[in-house]
Amino acid sequence: MPSEPIEAEFIFPPALTQAQEEEFRQLDLEGPISLTRTATAVSGPAPDLAELERGFTRDGIHVVSFEKGKNEDPREFGRAMKWYITLAVSFLCLSVAIGSSIITGDMKGPVEEFGTTQEIINLTVACFVIGFGIGPLFFAPLSEVVGRTLMYQVSMFFFFIFTLPSALAKNAATLVVARQIAGLAASAPICNVGGSVADIWAVEERGIPMAVFSFTLFMGPCLGPLFGGWIAEKAGWRWMYWVLFIFTGVCFIFTLFIPETLASILLRRKAEKLRKSTGDESYRTLEELERVPFFETLKVSLLRPIVMLVAEPIVALFSLYLSFIYSLCVHLFFFAFPIAFEEVRGFGMGMTGVTFVSIMV
Repeated sequence: MPSEPIEAEFIFPPALTQAQEEEFRQLDLEGPISLTRTATAVSGPAPDLAELERGFTRDGIHVVSFEKGKNEDPREFGRAMKWYITLAVSFLCLSVAIGSSIITGDMKGPVEEFGTTQEIINLTVACFVIGFGIGPLFFAPLSEVVGRTLMYQVSMFFFFIFTLPSALAKNAATLVVARQIAGLAASAPICNVGGSVADIWAVEERGIPMAVFSFTLFMGPCLGPLFGGWIAEKAGWRWMYWVLFIFTGVCFIFTLFIPETLASILLRRKAEKLRKSTGDESYRTLEELERVPFFETLKVSLLRPIVMLVAEPIVALFSLYLSFIYSLCVHLFFFAFPIAFEEVRGFGMGMTGVTFVSIMV
């Protein structure tokens, strides 16, 4: 038997006249006046709770949302899971930061083997870091479309693959080109880790997780020469690339165990599951209903940094400061320390790498 439509009538207290308002103001009341709202009985059966938890209906479309108490929302993950994700993605950031500098443990080896100049071999570091700057312009908006986890997996896979040509390089050109592509791929974790942290932690809880992520950005470049120096001294310059190749392979496998944290992707998967299980194609997410075209998102991503850099003095000054710190005080030392400690003071490559710990501290 079809049920009657649900009808409800709300009864509100009548508005006060001007005289009544004046009378209330003259009274010495101990507490505030509260006006209550009452409702008449509702006819018809109550709506199914499970249906309400799936979302609300708009223009015949069932808008899917997270169900409370079922850990569907990344913000409701347990604290242990949140810290696992935070440390996992921060480790990826650490790995690509190490990858940018581990090869500085021995920059003379490729020069001697390929018969090229030091400036050409220095491009293996410069091109990698340039990739760090270009990649996020595309990978940041792309992660909003395909999800954080897939971006980590794809980027670490290509970082892994294009480290192999560096280890097998027969000339300097192969070395430089492979490092350029590897740098582009490795930039994805750097621009997405902050998003992953924001996905799972509330604003008032993000301080320490963001500090952990930020620390890995500066710790990685300092650890690279430390590892690379000892590896090159004991096994030769190619083994720096072989160790990096093995390390990135392990990191790629590690990404397979990092859960998705982007709410829009999780809701999209839930909607797809509901459509499949019910056969009802009306289940949709708000993101699917109000989707912004990818190229529009990409356009905003490309233009916003330029606009903010020009229009916001604090952004310009802070960017200048970070550029100085990251380029001059970190990457420039990759080439200055070997001169100061190897050529002048006679340190070995391993001990020269140890001197970079001072920057990390």
